[in-house]
Amino acid sequence: MKIARQLTATLMVAMMAGVSLAHEGHEHGEANHDHETMMKNEKKISEALSALSAEDQKLAKAQRFCPIMTYDRLGAMGTPLKVMIEGKPIFLCCKACKEDAVKNGEKTAKAVMKLRDSTETLAKLPMDERMAIEAQKYCAIANTSFLGSMGNPIKLEIDGKPVYLCCNGCTKKAQSDPAGTLANAQKLIKAGTHQGHDHEHAGHQHSDQ
Repeated sequence: MKIARQLTATLMVAMMAGVSLAHEGHEHGEANHDHETMMKNEKKISEALSALSAEDQKLAKAQRFCPIMTYDRLGAMGTPLKVMIEGKPIFLCCKACKEDAVKNGEKTAKAVMKLRDSTETLAKLPMDERMAIEAQKYCAIANTSFLGSMGNPIKLEIDGKPVYLCCNGCTKKAQSDPAGTLANAQKLIKAGTHQGHDHEHAGHQHSDQ
């Protein structure tokens, strides 16, 4: 009986280890899948930007995102559209954004300046970290402030999830209501996913920057 119990215990340990390893392998597989998808998207964007002149490629990469559909990477929907606003070249993700961009010219120009500041800051971070920040896009407290436009974003861990703030000035408020801060961050991420998938302009409001 003692030998039988020992064998049973050994088998149970082995089975538990097998489950654990399988779970780890599943997580590792998901990480690889995400990375592969990310690299495919980056390749697609690079190919779309290559249709621009060398100077315009430089400007589009410095801007990185559309100032109207702010979660949309320039190049993700094909070659970006170049327009002149306030006497400066500005790039849009598609033709559907042109009317809003021109109509709100001053706001569009200001948004592009903020996007360029953000891109310059975030370019210094590891790609995975940068992608996580860009998925949230805006500060979880000052939700019209582009992350990176005021220097390196502040990272908080709330319930095991990363939450980003635009500056130290938002930290106290974020920590006073962690659940609300996390909820805000999740809403921003969800909004970005919705915007990127639907790309609908009906009822779209230009964000004040």
